[in-house]
Amino acid sequence: MLPEGVRGVSLQACAAGAYDSHWRQFGATIASYGLGKSIVRLGWEFNGNWYAWKATNPAAFAGCWRHVVTAARATAPNLRWDWNVNRGASPGLADPTRAWPGNAYVTTVGVDSYDMWPAATSHANWQKQLNGPQGLNYWLTFAKNHGKQLAIPEWGNMTTGSNPGRDNPAYVNDMLAFFKAHAHSIAYESAFQGPSTGGNYGNGTTYGGTATRVPHAAATYKADF
Repeated sequence: MLPEGVRGVSLQACAAGAYDSHWRQFGATIASYGLGKSIVRLGWEFNGNWYAWKATNPAAFAGCWRHVVTAARATAPNLRWDWNVNRGASPGLADPTRAWPGNAYVTTVGVDSYDMWPAATSHANWQKQLNGPQGLNYWLTFAKNHGKQLAIPEWGNMTTGSNPGRDNPAYVNDMLAFFKAHAHSIAYESAFQGPSTGGNYGNGTTYGGTATRVPHAAATYKADF
């Protein structure tokens, strides 16, 4: 969300239009490659405290968002913009809705939700993911109230981090049931896999020769999705 290689970058400067030229160039560049209808997850997981664009100042985040989208639309008017939170009450911003930039600047409401925090290894914990504070259903309702579809840009089994569900095939089908129940309200979903999650669904050896650590979840994904 903030340009690299520029000294003293901040959301406040972005909200004042300091980086508009960067985003006009971004729009021109991505459109030149035929990608002018891409989905941009701008400032993803902004309610956490682990990225430079953390929305501890929600007004500055929202103002920056509006400037970015307006500038990029000048050269790539058909880009789609995903306003992407982290599921659950996160440490960067207790109420992420304070950083909402306005319906005109958002295409979809996204929520990243992994099998952790809490691990959905019991019905009670899955219900926390689904219906707990700022859970999946909370964001589904928020999206509908703003006339938007929900996106789940990142989800999957976790073997790393805090309280991971690990090889939990029930979680895969819980997510599938959520997607099916709300298919008309969901724009897209993406099982996010890689070394950072440890939950890759590959067969045999993947990611540098490491065998999948979630074979039962992987088999369930392959069979049921």
